[in-house]
Amino acid sequence: MISVLVIAICFAVQWMARWSSASYQFPWAKHYIDRMQKIFAGLMQGHGLFAVFTLVLPMLIAVSLVFTIIYHWLGYAGYALVSAILFWYCTDVGVLRHTSHAHMSNDLFLIAYQKIFAPLLWYVVLGPVGLALYYLVTNLYAQLPEKHYFALMQGAMDWIPIRVLGITFALAGNFSTVFPQWVREWVGPIIGNQKIVVALGKLALGEDHTERHVLGLLQRSLIIWLALVVLVGVSGWI
Repeated sequence: MISVLVIAICFAVQWMARWSSASYQFPWAKHYIDRMQKIFAGLMQGHGLFAVFTLVLPMLIAVSLVFTIIYHWLGYAGYALVSAILFWYCTDVGVLRHTSHAHMSNDLFLIAYQKIFAPLLWYVVLGPVGLALYYLVTNLYAQLPEKHYFALMQGAMDWIPIRVLGITFALAGNFSTVFPQWVREWVGPIIGNQKIVVALGKLALGEDHTERHVLGLLQRSLIIWLALVVLVGVSGWI
């Protein structure tokens, strides 16, 4: 139930108060990688398996320890507060707002997936640690796209949310067109999953790929996700 409250509060703040985390983002991943390279000389050698463990594990352990300590010191209230701060920072539902700027439909699908749907799913499934893991991997992979194991890890973390979002597009859009392609994508490669979001999103829209139609599809899809999150949260609480 805490997760439901955290999601509701953060999305309400981002949407109604228009208080987004976008202006508070900074290039921490680049500075972190540079610092770790000075400590581990062989960090960038090979396909990146050593880099994955060296860069991801310390940060993930730190996040786990922080939440464990906060829970023991401040209880549920402190845990919920810090979870809300993390969730607010890692997401931005404001990208689904109608704007006067022209956006490519591809960009809208990808931005919404990266800023809303994928973080939301991993937070619901694994809590703050799952959210932090996805955020870490996404930002580190953006700095190290040539590292094979980072590409594999990004693809593995994208696999489930993309398939869930794909069937949501079918429900919120053109089911008869999207569903057959969605089924075929289950046997697709792990690396490069995010292009599936764009492909299925466009199928769900048919010929209407304007910003208004794309945002409408994404908004309907988010409503479906939030309804399911509330149902799961309430059923678990009862």
